[in-house]
Amino acid sequence: MTERILDRIDAPQDLKGLTLEEAEQVADEVRETIISVITERGGHLASNLGVVELTLALHRVFDSPNDSLVWDTTNQLYTHKLVTGRRDEFQDIRLAGGLSGFGEPMESEHDTLCAGHAGTGLSIALGIAQSAVNRGSEEWTVAVVGDGAMTSGSSFEALNNIVHLNPERMIVILNDNGMSISENIGFLTNWRKRLITHPEFQSMIERMKSISQRVPTGELMYRIVKRFNTGLAGLIVPTMFWTEMGFQYLGPIDGHDLKALEQTLGQAMDSRGAVPLVHVVTHKGHGYELAEEDPVKFHQPSSPLGSGSGAPTYSKVFSETLSEIMREDESVVGISAAMLEGTGLVDVMNEFPERVFDVGIAEQHAVSMAAGMSSNGMKPFVSIYSTFMQRAFDQILHDICLQNLDVTLIADRAGIVGEDGKTHHGAFDITYLRCLPNAIVTAPRDENHLQHLIYTAYKYDGPFAIRIARGEAVGVPRDAELRELPIGKGEVIMEGEDVAIFALGKSNSAAVEAADQLAEYGISCAVVDPVYAKPLDADLIFEVARKAGQIVTVEENVLAGGFGSAVLEVLKDAGLDDVAVHRIGMPDAFIEHGTAADQRQQLRLDAQGIVDQILGTYFPDVAARVQRGEDPRLAATA
Repeated sequence: MTERILDRIDAPQDLKGLTLEEAEQVADEVRETIISVITERGGHLASNLGVVELTLALHRVFDSPNDSLVWDTTNQLYTHKLVTGRRDEFQDIRLAGGLSGFGEPMESEHDTLCAGHAGTGLSIALGIAQSAVNRGSEEWTVAVVGDGAMTSGSSFEALNNIVHLNPERMIVILNDNGMSISENIGFLTNWRKRLITHPEFQSMIERMKSISQRVPTGELMYRIVKRFNTGLAGLIVPTMFWTEMGFQYLGPIDGHDLKALEQTLGQAMDSRGAVPLVHVVTHKGHGYELAEEDPVKFHQPSSPLGSGSGAPTYSKVFSETLSEIMREDESVVGISAAMLEGTGLVDVMNEFPERVFDVGIAEQHAVSMAAGMSSNGMKPFVSIYSTFMQRAFDQILHDICLQNLDVTLIADRAGIVGEDGKTHHGAFDITYLRCLPNAIVTAPRDENHLQHLIYTAYKYDGPFAIRIARGEAVGVPRDAELRELPIGKGEVIMEGEDVAIFALGKSNSAAVEAADQLAEYGISCAVVDPVYAKPLDADLIFEVARKAGQIVTVEENVLAGGFGSAVLEVLKDAGLDDVAVHRIGMPDAFIEHGTAADQRQQLRLDAQGIVDQILGTYFPDVAARVQRGEDPRLAATA
């Protein structure tokens, strides 16, 4: 077997001595490695295949880590990881103890920052570049920004400030592939579409292709045509747009032509005056036919390591229920922020194309837009991943809750999310939503419960937040008819007298399993679904607490300010200081990547972890006997 050149690349400096042909071979080897590993493990596939040559060119031209390479977003760093000393660890990317799927300075000095949200790169890069100016240092700062990130308002704030400060030795690279996760929207994309779909443009391309097949130098002509086509197709905006904004525009450049990339980056380094903006046209999924044909599906193909129970995802249940409601009420609309596929709204849009709105990577705008629509008689459902909804906290507070408007927020991917790790866990939404006046905050225990909560939110006139978990639901049957649930009322799932578990949302299934295990120890355990984190069912909490005397709260949210804290508050206010409360949730720490099952086990949020904590906290004698390996049934009768 012929040795790969990639196997000799242990640091970016090793790329610099390669010939152009050798570097192009490395690109092929990198692409093969990414496809092999990610199609098996799961991860961000299409976006990484699109930046292989761009990444190699950057490392051949610049001097990392002395020069700072800032990526927006850092889920495009697989090639970067392979050539910065992490090649041998790449096979375990996103698994527990393995490489992060995002930038991670703790892994390598070549990673500038850990960033998992789009729209931050330009601001971070400007901060690095301006600090270099202030310190009088000579390093370069290069911001590689996907055109999807240009739909984020924070990117435009940064662009405005970049041209104002005009720091030396800073370069902006616009990675133009026409995609974020969902297809891009907005004026940048519309200009591109108007060009490549213009009849005269298409006719010209076809004529040139036809001529190329009839002349002796046809193969060369065809390559020229292809490159010309790529260049024109990549014209997101006229050169005038960027130059009038204040940048020095270079491009468009074929993002898969290593020689052209290196030459243009060299020109950018030699330029003087305004900050250079290098327009690079890439193809998401390049080199892998399936990903090229469907870059949305192959943006992040699912890991095959899941259970595959056959139950629908919570996102799917949301979309099906919303569609059912929208068929009956034309005032209901859906809004997402570049996450139509992930939130299930793409199916709703297919049926109601005029009533579902994808605003791009602009979560703040999505929420404020919903406020405007609600104030004018519409009933918006805004579905955003919990980790991204954090960005819109002020808009939720000021534009929704302060006005007490009829907007439903779906915090998708709430709680533990698995391999995406610490940048993506939905660990804070209960905390930041529960503190807002007028807000209703709830979570379903299963898919049947979810559809009724969605209907309840539709019938309720005011701010209503539903947090839903990532992945498959429980697998219970769904009622044929939707029904409205009482606001602020919980449900007793299992009766018990020795201890009571209040488990919110997805945690309820683990609590039921834990109660069954505790029964084998002779411990009578009640299980309560509080349904609402706000308002709490105080009467039910008091009733169960007085009966059992000791309770446990379980949630997939940080303990600080979460559901368990709310229970402590209501008991304290009622003077029930004698009720023992043990809270189980996510700690005051960022949780690293790994499978969701491993993370729940690590955090003791699975059934066994709940059992162990209940025994250790309230039944130490039983816990000691179990630890000695005695039969639980003997421990229960002793």
